[in-house]
Amino acid sequence: MTPEGIVDTAIAEGLDLIAITDHNRITNVRRALKYAEGRNLLVVPGVELSTPQGHLLVYFEMADQLQRFFGKLNISDDQKACHNTIPQCLRAAAEFSGFGICAHIEMDSGLEKAAPKFDAFKQEVFNCPNLLGLEIAHASNSTLFSHDDADANRRNCAVARCAALGLEEGVELAKVMSSDAHTLNALGRNASGNRRLTRLKMEALTFASLRIALMDATARVRLEDLIPESVRRTSSARSLKAVRRHSSVGKRCTDTDLSPSLCAHP
Repeated sequence: MTPEGIVDTAIAEGLDLIAITDHNRITNVRRALKYAEGRNLLVVPGVELSTPQGHLLVYFEMADQLQRFFGKLNISDDQKACHNTIPQCLRAAAEFSGFGICAHIEMDSGLEKAAPKFDAFKQEVFNCPNLLGLEIAHASNSTLFSHDDADANRRNCAVARCAALGLEEGVELAKVMSSDAHTLNALGRNASGNRRLTRLKMEALTFASLRIALMDATARVRLEDLIPESVRRTSSARSLKAVRRHSSVGKRCTDTDLSPSLCAHP
């Protein structure tokens, strides 16, 4: 699965935005950006880092910012691991206006299982101002690390985050769905194989608008699995589709349905 193949497939599938996020390397980002020039597709530079506390997605507006950020990291020679902690990565990303999303948090390589203890370090992850979301594999996990989480420890993480960052009580990290695409044919489907992704309200198809949507998750982010079927069918909003993809076969991807006007929800 090449960067060119990803771009061509994204366009054929009607996607408007993709992010290239290879594991612990960024060699395919500029190639995808170059190939997408002049096409109706926005490519967001990014990387997925295999940190000791779980996988972390980091995104930037420009490839040069990603390159400078990546140069600050301690990546293993075999590119299988990032030896920096999640807070260290996020602080470095902030220097170049980047933001992060903890990847597939409930899976073995995600934050929940890779760092199971609830201690000051784990809270430090959630208190990073540029951590803007948590990626989940299934909508049934949408309350993880929220004020509605049935687990007191995870719920306390959300409460402490608001206090540390000076946020209003009840403000949540955005939740985005994930999928597992081993071929380009799987593009646009979630982990259950359904074309139900994540819907965001964005004023424009830009990196800045993406950041704003994630920061205002209560008003601008919806998991389509949690939207009533009747609402999905009757929505007249034009859909802008985006996808986070790796540039090699067998890598997991995340798809996001971006809508300029969110439907009303009960």
